[in-house]
Amino acid sequence: MIVHIMIMFIQKFVNRENELSFLNHNYESKKPFFIVIYGRRRVGKTELIQKFLDNKPSIFLLSTQEVEKGIISSFSEDVALFFDDHSLKINPFFSFKQLMEYFKEKLPELPSRTIIAIDEFPYLIGANKAIPSILQKYWDTYFKKSNLGFILCGSSISVMESDVLGVKSPLYGRRSGQWKVEPLKFKAINEFFPSISTKRCVEFFSISGGVPQYLEELDEAESLLENIQNNIAKKGAFLYEEADFLLKEELREPKTYASILKAIAYGSTKLHEISIQVGVERTLLTRYVERLEMLGFIEREHPITAKTMSRNTIYRINDSYLAFWFRFISPYKKDIERGIYSRLGQVINKNINNFIGKIFEDISKELLLEMNNKKRLPFLFTDIGRMWGKVKNIPPGLNTYEIDLIALNDKTKDILFCECKWQELSNKSAKKIILDLRKKAGFVQWNNDNRKEHFILIAKKIDAKDSLLEEGIVALDLDDF
Repeated sequence: MIVHIMIMFIQKFVNRENELSFLNHNYESKKPFFIVIYGRRRVGKTELIQKFLDNKPSIFLLSTQEVEKGIISSFSEDVALFFDDHSLKINPFFSFKQLMEYFKEKLPELPSRTIIAIDEFPYLIGANKAIPSILQKYWDTYFKKSNLGFILCGSSISVMESDVLGVKSPLYGRRSGQWKVEPLKFKAINEFFPSISTKRCVEFFSISGGVPQYLEELDEAESLLENIQNNIAKKGAFLYEEADFLLKEELREPKTYASILKAIAYGSTKLHEISIQVGVERTLLTRYVERLEMLGFIEREHPITAKTMSRNTIYRINDSYLAFWFRFISPYKKDIERGIYSRLGQVINKNINNFIGKIFEDISKELLLEMNNKKRLPFLFTDIGRMWGKVKNIPPGLNTYEIDLIALNDKTKDILFCECKWQELSNKSAKKIILDLRKKAGFVQWNNDNRKEHFILIAKKIDAKDSLLEEGIVALDLDDF
């Protein structure tokens, strides 16, 4: 009996139901099976594919950073084992074309829906730029009506989107589906650490960004500060070097991109502010910013009620690990290299709660989206996001406001104003926050004449939540997550 061949990993596999459903749907359909899986490093793509391949006739091939002959020679060992081909063990392939020719000749022997999964496909392209064209030829001519299906996987987002998914790629139009694997949502963190509190889940999410391999570097037996010192802010630690490695892997000018991320992490969120901090002209800066957006490292944000092309656009780091690293690790690398932690410790102790507070807004947004999907809010919203702006006829310095989250429905004219606080609130302080929120809500220009307003407070801990509910305020804290 032929069984699939794969490399075994010890990384935990959690919370990928949607991705597995997608893969199984494509596998079980009668359409040509050609799937593209991509996403940033360490996000769990390999584990996802291996979970999917379990109990299916398949060959898992892992590309490495070698010349073509070296990569294909390694592939030969797995192919020889799958087909029990002793001659192939003695005389391995030396080119990708030979490998495809071999699969063509073996088509009559293949079990139904046999899968060839090639991981880190960009390394293969780097070894031979003609490989997408070779694969396209064999797919079109021999494989697309056969029992053979392909999964191409890669961590280099730029290569996967240009050389595999892009309109100029020879493989364009061949895929039956594609999936960009993202970091885990907050609600999955407890599956990694089932014995820790929700508070600690928030802390771990805030420094890991929900990337599975980053989570595995954290120790639930240690405090947040101990995890930072032992597993991130320490020379030789995996997470100490990871941010630099990510930039060097994807970008040709990592120092410039690092400077942009550092500027954003320190609060320069508008293009002209970033330009001043980095020392790159605004017209040139746009190209760098768009690249970071494409990679998913940063995102463009505008007030929820504004048009997408609003001039009131800001940029934020879209990954809490990178946000943490550029805020707290990058500026103190010299100290860390020398084993000096006094300044870094003071900065973290002073600012870590404010940092987590920003991440808590994202977690709260995730909670509201889930509640919306389960119809557990006063209305079904169609859009959600942050809000900020200026108030007319008020002196400068006092004329700006921010609202953490606003959810709205253009059709029903319902609008929900939400404040998120990474704090333990007494009933008195909670009511003061709601009073301020009501005031700020009056500044929001959106269907002012006939809108229906709703208010919600989300915090680490809120005393006497029932009394707020009696006043028509939805109050949620970590006990409700």
